Amino acid sequence: MITQISIPSLVILLINFLTLGFYYSFYRFHFYRFTESFLQYTAFAFSIFSAGIAIGLQALLLNWIPIFPPFWNAFIHSALIEEFAKLLGIFLFFRKNQDEFTVTDGIFYGLVLGGGFGLVENILYYINTGLWSQVLRSITALPIHMMNGGLIGAYLMMFLFHKNPIFKWGKLLFGFIICVGIHGLYNLSLFQEIDLLIILPICILSLFFLLELTIAKSRVLVPGHILKLMNMSMEEYEILSRHNRHEGWIQNIQKHISTSDIKLLQYPNLRHSILTVFFLVPGILSVFLLIDSPDWISHKFPDLALQDYFALFVLYPTILSLMFFFAGIINPYFFRDRMLEVPLFSSVDLHTPNTEENSAIFHIQANMFYLPTSQMFPENTKAKFDLWIGLQCFVGLSGTILWCKENEEGNCGAMCQLDKIPYSFLLKWHFLRFKQNFKNLFLRKSIV
Repeated sequence: MITQISIPSLVILLINFLTLGFYYSFYRFHFYRFTESFLQYTAFAFSIFSAGIAIGLQALLLNWIPIFPPFWNAFIHSALIEEFAKLLGIFLFFRKNQDEFTVTDGIFYGLVLGGGFGLVENILYYINTGLWSQVLRSITALPIHMMNGGLIGAYLMMFLFHKNPIFKWGKLLFGFIICVGIHGLYNLSLFQEIDLLIILPICILSLFFLLELTIAKSRVLVPGHILKLMNMSMEEYEILSRHNRHEGWIQNIQKHISTSDIKLLQYPNLRHSILTVFFLVPGILSVFLLIDSPDWISHKFPDLALQDYFALFVLYPTILSLMFFFAGIINPYFFRDRMLEVPLFSSVDLHTPNTEENSAIFHIQANMFYLPTSQMFPENTKAKFDLWIGLQCFVGLSGTILWCKENEEGNCGAMCQLDKIPYSFLLKWHFLRFKQNFKNLFLRKSIV
């Protein structure tokens, strides 16, 4: 007996493939133009594996707890399990030879894996809830899966490049929780019929802008094999880069060199501007049609609810136009070469069994920091640190000088790690940094 495939099912299948192709092309030509076909096919194969893992875990959980409340169903049974399955697939994809890849590679192949996962899910979970509702679900759920895959890919690569457990697990959990939270919020809007017209742009645009920020920052991060050549972990490289930016600010001020021309945002290119208008115009025309002739819409499309019409023909084209307009306008070099005026710093007294000296730190991350020194210290030298912030001093903090190096100008510097850092110091540090950065917004024009 041959089962006939209905026309709506074929339409939904075609829409899913077109949606996948659209978002793949968007990111393929937006920021990652040089790819290897074999790796893309492999990433897509891992997406099928991830979808199978998600289905298996969901089936096991369904046998354990047959009836779910909406919140559990949205965030645990769906979002948490599916994002974990994607994380597992991306980890297996990168687990060998990860040093050959960059964070940017993690984003792109995570996008491919997430897109394949969303395609498989939409095909397997096809629900006959009406053509237009299913179309809306197809063109929104798939990009959410895809962008979540890109974010998880980025944070997983950071996890692989970091050595310190605080940095490794902290970054990975941060990215994973964000992806689960946004995915769960989208699911909850479907399960409980929360106003999708509000939740949909929040979910897609928040993921888009977070991914854009991650893409911009990833462009100034070095791949794993370069970190190995430098004998550094990623957290050490990030801390040293932040120190160099602050030190560069001091040198630029002394030489009256301004970096104000390095803007956070760039102008959109011509192609993206044209595509912005291309998607914005249909949305505007659809609004006029909805206001002028709502009865005509109901007559021509009796199965199309006005909310679905607004989401499909007004809201979604507007979201796409915003995505094209803001794609690539975040300047990656802002995060490498530009900083706000007047940085915050803390005085440090370093004590070893044979020496004592005073220095300063511009940036502290978790329990690690970099400070200039007047001499070289052996690796893994045990030391005591007195950290000053304002008039308050945290005395006798034990730690280790991980390594000490001499730069091209002949100045020495040490990467240090505290055994335990007072949370009160971190809270005060971040609070004062926030206050200083707020002041910098007003000082920017007064300092050359």
